[in-house]
Amino acid sequence: MNRRDLIAAGVASAATLALPRMTLAAERADVVIVGAGLSGMHAAQLLIDLGLKVIVLDANARVGGRVQTVQTMDGPIDVGASQIGRGYARVLDAVQRYGLKLIPEDRDLLAFGGHFKDTWIDPKTWESNPLNQTVGDERKISPFLMGQVVAARFNPLKEVDDWLDPRFADLDISLRQLMQRNGYSAAAIELASHSAPGIGIDETSMLRMWQEETRGAVDRKIGGAPTRHDRQQPFGEVNDRANLLGGLATINNIVGGTSQLPLAMAAKLGDVIRLNRKVGRIEMTDSAATVTCTDGTAYAARFVISTLPFSVLREVEIVAAPNPVARQAITTMPYANTARMYLTVDRPFWQDDGLPASFSTDGPIGMFWAIDNHTGQGRHRAMVVMVGKVAQAIARLDHEEAEAFVLSELVRLRPAAKGLLRYQTYKDWLRDPLQRGCGFSLAPGQVNGFARDMLKPWQVLHFAGEHTRRLDYGMEAAMESGERVAIEIAGRV
Repeated sequence: MNRRDLIAAGVASAATLALPRMTLAAERADVVIVGAGLSGMHAAQLLIDLGLKVIVLDANARVGGRVQTVQTMDGPIDVGASQIGRGYARVLDAVQRYGLKLIPEDRDLLAFGGHFKDTWIDPKTWESNPLNQTVGDERKISPFLMGQVVAARFNPLKEVDDWLDPRFADLDISLRQLMQRNGYSAAAIELASHSAPGIGIDETSMLRMWQEETRGAVDRKIGGAPTRHDRQQPFGEVNDRANLLGGLATINNIVGGTSQLPLAMAAKLGDVIRLNRKVGRIEMTDSAATVTCTDGTAYAARFVISTLPFSVLREVEIVAAPNPVARQAITTMPYANTARMYLTVDRPFWQDDGLPASFSTDGPIGMFWAIDNHTGQGRHRAMVVMVGKVAQAIARLDHEEAEAFVLSELVRLRPAAKGLLRYQTYKDWLRDPLQRGCGFSLAPGQVNGFARDMLKPWQVLHFAGEHTRRLDYGMEAAMESGERVAIEIAGRV
């Protein structure tokens, strides 16, 4: 449904909806939206276009949610969402409408090696390495790609919404269970535990993993790229910048940083947005709701939209009729984490020690990504990328402790790096009290348990945000969800 169709399907006038008598001190609106990220602000603009009065609340002092650009000495760095694929129709439309510019992402990773059991591993000779205790064809798989390779090999999904199809209900299992079902060795399962997509080999449903992989294949297919991506390193994507399609590479970034998009959206919305408003309570009936913030301000509305991650929404008191499915989803949905430290390498130390520039490790810092500057000399950008259980462990440290620990561990593993690493910025999404994780996950059994039904409105409370995705992922999923709730409310109006 396009914007014109949505408006045509909505209300005929801009009159504020009649509300039951609520708290006299409460400011009134048709819709109160909790969260000023992409989903919340996209929904707000659509509903305003329908003629409704909207208020957007956010506990932060900035807009954007998990879209965040940090200004550093070496320029802007996106520490949150950054990648825009060719299939991001809503995001691309917004970029165009707000007059922003895109450039192909330039984040090619230099060659990968591995540090496994205190030994440097060459993936090319892993098959014959005495540390390789796997059997048969398993021996050919890089030790740090085992999880991704197995997950991709058994993905039965053809369409982006197949993950919710009850036909695949018996696959709402963990990666460990999948490997055990298919006869993988104990050694292969151990290796997969170091590279399992999601939170971990036991903590994430395969259906959740496959949803993202299936959706990713859509973007890669646009322009004729293969639907299966043959990775050469964990989480590394090869960006096709040579064969542009409509001016777009496979992966694109916003000039000046991704935060330019939510800032432009907020500028158009104006005083609709109220920052530094942390919601503490939502009280509702079948016809209205009152949203109360921890500073005592209150807002009465006909509808409420929550875009808060469930990891944060579970801290909000919800006074309403019983809804076991929604309660279960809010209180039990796990959140994955990514912690990244962004560095500048003053000189390519890998030319001194002869080891691969980038590497994965079974140790406490996960991965070191050295980014190709296309000259081979001089300064390079780099990231230490910690995901899954590694990221959960690092989140126990405060910012300064994490910075010192990661840098010391890097120098321990690569002494040639000493004195050549310059810290730029660091983001640990699990430690962010307004996010508590970089993205939603679903534990084994939770797709069958509640994922199919958790989006249904709870009285007048509607749910949006990346965690409510159905078809898309990333920023596009956030925009998708904002559009969906706007349509839901338009239908109820």
